[in-house]
Amino acid sequence: MSRLFIFILPFCFFGCSHAPETGRSQFIVMSTSQEKQLGQEAFVEILKEEKTVTSGPKYEMVQRVGERVALSASRLYPDAVKGYKWKFVLINDKDEVNAWALPGGKCAVYTGILPVTKSEDALAIVMAHEVAHVIARHGAERSSQSMVAGIIAGVAMSEMNATDRAIVLGAYGIGVSLPFSRAQETEADQLGLYIAADAGYDPRQAIPLWKRMAKAGSKAPAEFMSTHPSSKTRIQQIRGWLPKATMYYDNAVAHDAALKKTRQ
Repeated sequence: MSRLFIFILPFCFFGCSHAPETGRSQFIVMSTSQEKQLGQEAFVEILKEEKTVTSGPKYEMVQRVGERVALSASRLYPDAVKGYKWKFVLINDKDEVNAWALPGGKCAVYTGILPVTKSEDALAIVMAHEVAHVIARHGAERSSQSMVAGIIAGVAMSEMNATDRAIVLGAYGIGVSLPFSRAQETEADQLGLYIAADAGYDPRQAIPLWKRMAKAGSKAPAEFMSTHPSSKTRIQQIRGWLPKATMYYDNAVAHDAALKKTRQ
C-alpha cells in the first residue's frame, strides 16, 4: 500500500464548501494552506523536467497577461487567492496545447497553445480559465473525491512514487489522471470569462477561441480539452454569460482610459 493512503485516515478532516458564482456544493478534505503547499511542491517537481522560455515577445506577453489576470482574480475573488504569490512561466513545448494553474498562484502556458489562442485576449481567457479552476478549488475537490488528500499527512511530492505523483498532479489538470468534470469545466469557463473581462480583455473572443480549441483537439486530443463541454454547448453557455462579462470589460476599458487621461 502506498504511503499516500497509509496516512490518510488519521489526518483527513471533512468539510463542505460551495463553488463561487454557481454555488455548487463541494466535498473538500484539505485546507487552503495545505493545498497551497501542494501547489508549490508540484510546481517545483514539474519544472525539473521542463524547459522554460525566459525572454522574448512570447515570454513578455505571458507575463503581461498573467499580471493582469492575477490582479483581476484578486479583485473579484480576494478570499480565494489570499496569500498567493503569483508566478507565470512559459514552457517550451510546441506539441503541448495546454496551460495550467496550481494553488498558490503558480501557472504555466505551453508554447504549443499560442498558435491556437492567436491574440492576447484569447490567451487571457485561457489563463483565466485555469486560474478559475484554482479559485473554485477543483483540484482539491477531485483529490478529496479520489482520497488523494493523504498529502496532508506530510508526504512531499518528491517522496511519492510515480503512481501517487501522477494522481496528485492529475487532480490539478496536469498529466492524464482525473480529468476535470464537465461541471467543473463549466464553472472555470464562467469564472474565467469574468476574470479575463475584468482584466480588460474582450470576452467576446471566447467564442472563436473555443471553436479553434475544438479543432485543435480533434486533430490531436489534448489534455486541456478533456471532458470539456461540446463546442455547441460551451458557446451557448458563453453567450449567456456575455452580458455580465461585457459589463466587467466595459468598466475595465473605461478605468484604463481614465488612468491614461490623468497621466497626460
